[in-house]
Amino acid sequence: MAAAAPCCSATALQTPSAAAPGRPRGVVGYGCSSARRWPCRRWAHRPDAATPRIRRPLTRRAAGATRVSCAYSVGAERITACSWNEYVICSDVPVLVEFWASWCGPCRMVTRLVDEIAQEYSGKIKCYRLDTDDYPQTATSYDIDRIPTVLLFKDGEKVQSITGTLPKAVYVRAIEKFISEQ
Repeated sequence: MAAAAPCCSATALQTPSAAAPGRPRGVVGYGCSSARRWPCRRWAHRPDAATPRIRRPLTRRAAGATRVSCAYSVGAERITACSWNEYVICSDVPVLVEFWASWCGPCRMVTRLVDEIAQEYSGKIKCYRLDTDDYPQTATSYDIDRIPTVLLFKDGEKVQSITGTLPKAVYVRAIEKFISEQ
Protein backbone atom coordinates (compact mmCIF):
# COMPACT_ATOMS: atom_id res chain seq x y z
CA MET A 1 0.00 0.00 0.00
CA ALA A 2 1.25 3.43 -0.78
CA ALA A 3 2.39 5.64 2.03
CA ALA A 4 -0.19 8.10 3.21
CA ALA A 5 0.42 11.58 2.04
CA PRO A 6 1.37 13.88 4.85
CA CYS A 7 -1.25 16.45 5.75
CA CYS A 8 1.23 19.24 5.08
CA SER A 9 3.30 18.90 1.95
CA ALA A 10 6.79 20.32 1.80
CA THR A 11 5.91 22.70 -0.99
CA ALA A 12 2.95 24.10 0.94
CA LEU A 13 5.19 25.14 3.83
CA GLN A 14 7.71 26.89 1.64
CA THR A 15 7.71 30.64 1.31
CA PRO A 16 6.34 32.08 -1.92
CA SER A 17 9.86 32.80 -3.16
CA ALA A 18 10.91 29.24 -2.57
CA ALA A 19 7.78 27.99 -4.26
CA ALA A 20 8.42 30.23 -7.25
CA PRO A 21 12.18 30.19 -7.86
CA GLY A 22 11.97 32.94 -10.52
CA ARG A 23 11.05 35.61 -7.95
CA PRO A 24 13.68 37.15 -5.70
CA ARG A 25 12.71 37.60 -2.11
CA GLY A 26 13.34 40.83 -0.20
CA VAL A 27 14.87 41.01 3.24
CA VAL A 28 12.44 40.90 6.12
CA GLY A 29 13.61 42.83 9.14
CA TYR A 30 11.77 44.04 12.18
CA GLY A 31 11.96 47.72 13.09
CA CYS A 32 13.84 48.73 9.99
CA SER A 33 12.91 50.38 6.74
CA SER A 34 13.64 47.29 4.68
CA ALA A 35 10.64 45.37 6.00
CA ARG A 36 9.08 44.74 2.59
CA ARG A 37 8.52 41.13 1.70
CA TRP A 38 8.50 41.74 -2.03
CA PRO A 39 10.95 44.16 -3.64
CA CYS A 40 9.64 47.01 -5.69
CA ARG A 41 9.37 46.15 -9.36
CA ARG A 42 10.05 49.68 -10.56
CA TRP A 43 13.22 50.05 -12.59
CA ALA A 44 14.72 52.71 -10.36
CA HIS A 45 14.62 50.56 -7.24
CA ARG A 46 16.41 47.55 -8.67
CA PRO A 47 19.73 46.85 -6.99
CA ASP A 48 21.48 46.99 -10.36
CA ALA A 49 19.89 50.32 -11.33
CA ALA A 50 22.35 53.06 -12.19
CA THR A 51 20.54 55.65 -10.05
CA PRO A 52 18.93 54.91 -6.71
CA ARG A 53 16.08 57.40 -7.23
CA ILE A 54 13.71 58.24 -10.01
CA ARG A 55 14.83 61.37 -11.79
CA ARG A 56 12.87 63.57 -14.09
CA PRO A 57 14.06 63.68 -17.66
CA LEU A 58 16.09 66.72 -18.59
CA THR A 59 14.28 69.20 -20.75
CA ARG A 60 15.95 70.00 -24.01
CA ARG A 61 16.52 73.59 -24.97
CA ALA A 62 16.00 75.04 -28.38
CA ALA A 63 19.06 75.17 -30.60
CA GLY A 64 19.68 78.89 -30.12
CA ALA A 65 18.46 79.18 -26.51
CA THR A 66 20.98 80.08 -23.85
CA ARG A 67 20.56 80.73 -20.18
CA VAL A 68 21.29 84.31 -19.16
CA SER A 69 21.99 85.35 -15.59
CA CYS A 70 22.59 88.79 -14.21
CA ALA A 71 25.60 89.39 -12.00
CA TYR A 72 24.00 92.51 -10.50
CA SER A 73 20.96 92.08 -8.27
CA VAL A 74 18.11 94.25 -9.50
CA GLY A 75 16.28 94.12 -6.15
CA ALA A 76 16.95 95.84 -2.86
CA GLU A 77 20.56 95.71 -1.69
CA ARG A 78 21.56 94.48 1.76
CA ILE A 79 23.31 97.02 3.93
CA THR A 80 25.09 96.85 7.28
CA ALA A 81 25.29 99.14 10.28
CA CYS A 82 28.70 100.27 9.04
CA SER A 83 27.38 101.37 5.66
CA TRP A 84 24.19 102.90 7.10
CA ASN A 85 25.52 106.48 7.18
CA GLU A 86 26.98 106.28 3.69
CA TYR A 87 23.94 104.78 1.94
CA VAL A 88 20.98 106.10 3.95
CA ILE A 89 21.90 109.24 5.88
CA CYS A 90 24.17 110.83 3.25
CA SER A 91 22.04 109.89 0.24
CA ASP A 92 20.94 112.66 -2.10
CA VAL A 93 17.91 110.67 -3.35
CA PRO A 94 15.04 109.29 -1.23
CA VAL A 95 15.74 105.94 0.41
CA LEU A 96 13.45 103.03 1.30
CA VAL A 97 14.83 100.65 3.95
CA GLU A 98 13.22 97.34 4.91
CA PHE A 99 14.02 95.96 8.35
CA TRP A 100 13.68 92.18 8.23
CA ALA A 101 14.88 88.87 9.72
CA SER A 102 15.61 85.55 8.04
CA TRP A 103 13.21 83.61 10.27
CA CYS A 104 10.27 85.98 9.64
CA GLY A 105 7.72 84.64 7.11
CA PRO A 106 5.91 87.96 6.51
CA CYS A 107 9.31 89.60 5.93
CA ARG A 108 9.83 87.35 2.91
CA MET A 109 6.56 88.57 1.43
CA VAL A 110 7.54 92.20 1.97
CA THR A 111 11.00 91.52 0.55
CA ARG A 112 9.44 90.45 -2.75
CA LEU A 113 7.39 93.65 -2.83
CA VAL A 114 10.43 95.80 -2.03
CA ASP A 115 12.38 94.05 -4.80
CA GLU A 116 9.60 94.83 -7.29
CA ILE A 117 9.48 98.46 -6.10
CA ALA A 118 13.26 98.73 -6.46
CA GLN A 119 12.97 97.63 -10.10
CA GLU A 120 10.04 99.94 -10.88
CA TYR A 121 11.51 103.03 -9.19
CA SER A 122 15.17 102.55 -10.06
CA GLY A 123 16.80 105.95 -10.41
CA LYS A 124 14.04 107.70 -8.43
CA ILE A 125 14.66 106.05 -5.05
CA LYS A 126 17.17 103.65 -3.56
CA CYS A 127 15.98 100.49 -1.81
CA TYR A 128 17.94 98.67 0.89
CA ARG A 129 17.38 95.83 3.38
CA LEU A 130 18.82 95.61 6.88
CA ASP A 131 18.79 92.35 8.89
CA THR A 132 17.62 93.22 12.42
CA ASP A 133 19.14 90.04 13.89
CA ASP A 134 22.59 91.04 12.70
CA TYR A 135 22.29 94.77 13.49
CA PRO A 136 19.83 95.27 16.37
CA GLN A 137 21.41 98.57 17.45
CA THR A 138 20.34 100.24 14.20
CA ALA A 139 16.79 98.94 14.56
CA THR A 140 16.48 100.14 18.16
CA SER A 141 17.83 103.57 17.27
CA TYR A 142 14.81 104.04 14.97
CA ASP A 143 12.33 102.57 17.50
CA ILE A 144 11.64 99.42 15.49
CA ASP A 145 10.16 96.77 17.74
CA ARG A 146 8.22 94.79 15.11
CA ILE A 147 9.18 93.45 11.73
CA PRO A 148 8.72 93.76 8.82
CA THR A 149 9.05 97.52 8.95
CA VAL A 150 9.72 99.77 5.98
CA LEU A 151 11.14 103.24 6.58
CA LEU A 152 11.28 106.07 4.06
CA PHE A 153 14.13 108.55 4.39
CA LYS A 154 14.53 111.95 2.77
CA ASP A 155 17.70 114.00 3.26
CA GLY A 156 18.83 111.59 5.99
CA GLU A 157 15.69 111.97 8.11
CA LYS A 158 12.95 109.42 8.65
CA VAL A 159 9.80 110.65 6.91
CA GLN A 160 7.45 107.68 7.09
CA SER A 161 7.25 104.25 8.71
CA ILE A 162 5.12 101.31 7.51
CA THR A 163 4.93 98.26 9.78
CA GLY A 164 3.50 94.89 8.84
CA THR A 165 2.66 93.02 5.67
CA LEU A 166 0.52 95.28 3.52
CA PRO A 167 -0.46 95.26 -0.15
CA LYS A 168 1.96 96.70 -2.66
CA ALA A 169 -0.41 99.60 -3.34
CA VAL A 170 0.17 100.94 0.19
CA TYR A 171 3.93 101.10 -0.34
CA VAL A 172 3.55 102.58 -3.83
CA ARG A 173 1.13 105.25 -2.56
CA ALA A 174 3.60 106.28 0.16
CA ILE A 175 6.46 106.42 -2.35
CA GLU A 176 4.42 108.43 -4.88
CA LYS A 177 3.44 110.92 -2.17
CA PHE A 178 7.05 111.01 -1.08
CA ILE A 179 8.40 111.63 -4.61
CA SER A 180 5.74 114.23 -5.51
CA GLU A 181 6.81 116.41 -2.55
CA GLN A 182 10.28 116.90 -4.02
